[in-house]
Amino acid sequence: MTVNVNYPLPTVHWNGTPQETLLKDAEKLSNAVDQAYNIVLQAMSDCEVGVHGRDYYVQDPSRMAAGDALKQAQDERGKHIQNLIAFRQYALEHVMHLQHSNDQ
Repeated sequence: MTVNVNYPLPTVHWNGTPQETLLKDAEKLSNAVDQAYNIVLQAMSDCEVGVHGRDYYVQDPSRMAAGDALKQAQDERGKHIQNLIAFRQYALEHVMHLQHSNDQ
């Protein structure tokens, strides 16, 4: 199985790190990122308030129209969640690649 990505994945070869070690390390990273993602989602779910408009409407009105600060705050949080999702995928692609590196 070949994973098509825009970054290099490790190559298993005689002079390199053994496949078992690479895979074990990739699985550790993937599991850690999954745990971090789940912890972040749980923390967001457990928040009493989260990102609420009443905490952003007092922003400098000369810089932004009403509601813009809240939207910017929500967009920023969403951007970081998307980055975490992308990192999960990155870690998982390493695992999948290494699990099937003997198939090539």
